[in-house]
Amino acid sequence: MKRNFIISLIFCSATVLIFVNGTTNTQSPCDSPLVGGHTGAPGETGCNGCHAGTPNSGTAIIDFDLGTTTYVPGQTYTGFVRLQQTGLDKFGFSALALKNSNNTTIGTFGLLETIRTRTYADGNRNYVSHTPCGADSLNANSWSFTWTAPSVNEDTITLYLGALAANHNHATSGDFSYSRSIILIPQN
Repeated sequence: MKRNFIISLIFCSATVLIFVNGTTNTQSPCDSPLVGGHTGAPGETGCNGCHAGTPNSGTAIIDFDLGTTTYVPGQTYTGFVRLQQTGLDKFGFSALALKNSNNTTIGTFGLLETIRTRTYADGNRNYVSHTPCGADSLNANSWSFTWTAPSVNEDTITLYLGALAANHNHATSGDFSYSRSIILIPQN
């Protein structure tokens, strides 16, 4: 009887371990909910959609750069986001590229820092953003990614950035949200 109990206990423990660690669990330690719609682009809020505070009211220094204000169809550009705000220790961003004429996603984002950045889709829109593992840093943080222009001239394109500088208190108070944009015109 004692032997049957031990065998049953081992079997149940193994089943639980397989279920918890098996193929049904696809999240990594850096996963968190993917929340699109917070770049400040048309039809979206900024990070203030979830975090307290008035957008663009903080003192952060923000660099959002693609290295160009024009694009060549099919060419890949390196994007850069840097946030600096003294006294804060959690930073994040989400970016989106839209065709101005109809506000649809355009171009393709790629990753240079696969642990610190990620790409994802939310509905018909495609984003690049930080990961939770890429958010913690005292006083400043930065990320890089690529954006490949569409294969044909699509007229004016805007890249939108939603950014957050937070105090890491696991609440929405004391956080600062920001938005920026880069307008790209076709290169002649």
